Amino acid sequence: MGRALVVGGTGPTGPPIVEGLLARGHDVTVFHTGRHEVAELPDVPHVHGSPFEAADIARAVGSGEWDLVVAAYGRVRLIADAVANRCGHLVVIGGVPVYQGYVNPGSRFPYGVRLPVREDTHPLVAPDEPRFAGYSTGPIRRTEDHVFALGAQGAFAATYLRYPTVYGPRNPYAWEWHVVRRVLDGRPWLILADGGHGVHSRAAARNAAQAVLLAADRPETAAGQAYNVADDELVTVRQWAQLVARAAGRDLEIRSLPRELPSPGLAVSAFGGQESPTCVVDTTRLREDLGYRDVVSVADGLGETVEWMLANESHLRTSRTTDPFDYPAEDALVTAYTAALASLAPQTAPFGTGIAAMEMVQTAKGRASQDGVRTPGSGAAPRGCRTTS
Repeated sequence: MGRALVVGGTGPTGPPIVEGLLARGHDVTVFHTGRHEVAELPDVPHVHGSPFEAADIARAVGSGEWDLVVAAYGRVRLIADAVANRCGHLVVIGGVPVYQGYVNPGSRFPYGVRLPVREDTHPLVAPDEPRFAGYSTGPIRRTEDHVFALGAQGAFAATYLRYPTVYGPRNPYAWEWHVVRRVLDGRPWLILADGGHGVHSRAAARNAAQAVLLAADRPETAAGQAYNVADDELVTVRQWAQLVARAAGRDLEIRSLPRELPSPGLAVSAFGGQESPTCVVDTTRLREDLGYRDVVSVADGLGETVEWMLANESHLRTSRTTDPFDYPAEDALVTAYTAALASLAPQTAPFGTGIAAMEMVQTAKGRASQDGVRTPGSGAAPRGCRTTS
């Protein structure tokens, strides 16, 4: 089909992107640092250098032209400048932190992102957005603006793919390891913030790669567009943890601590629990424009991830993580929290009594008693409730 340059290529989505481009007949070259060669990557030419340095980028791009450039890593503004007017289609991988309220939910009213998050209606962060939770989102917006401005000038067809949290083998931050290691260490339970009841869009590596390939297939349709990328299937954080633990070989009991209380449960959050508690992105545009459908289920994608982690346990045990895996400290924290909850019983008693005494909603099938048994009745529903027929 043409010449394709993949910048990055050795992370979780790299090998399936390269494989897919080769299957479509592209002549593929991979440009990356060379620090992480992976056996799974197909045998294609490599250019080693820093995708963050203009000189190395210029050397990788060379003097010729490219039909397709996939920027999955590096300083995208420099890459875009280097391929301007020498590339037919530039596909850039960005992320959902470009949406206002995701990283800093308190910056919006009402709190957090507007669900579901749509590309054409949800506001983006400002180009000079203040740093929050140790993370700068302003540069993400500035990069998107720069790429789309070059595209509007005719430098290339520009497409942006906004990734959520991605899971798969070789992920630079192995979220699932926080669960897998506890299974391996024989821990009986796992702490999750707020019981893990939040919902966040995620993408299996092979599903995210499929979105890139579909964009590459349809440059005329994808030109000038930003697309949310995510699995079709949604799971809560709790369900995600349960699936990971089961794949690792043993179920874990879930212990809940408040999000406001620092705990190991925050290690599974992208921004230490300071981000929007729930973020569901709308992928209608991706599905309708490009025909996206999941190529791997959540369970199977997590299974592949866990399988890779079990095979690379020694490496992961020495890798950097925000979870200290300090089990004695976890035990002490949960014991203290349980005691604190028990001490609040006198203060919570009036509220429990009130809830128990609340009249059940009247329905067409009768009134439900407190023990769950329905009895016929025609009394009015409690104020504020509506009956249905």
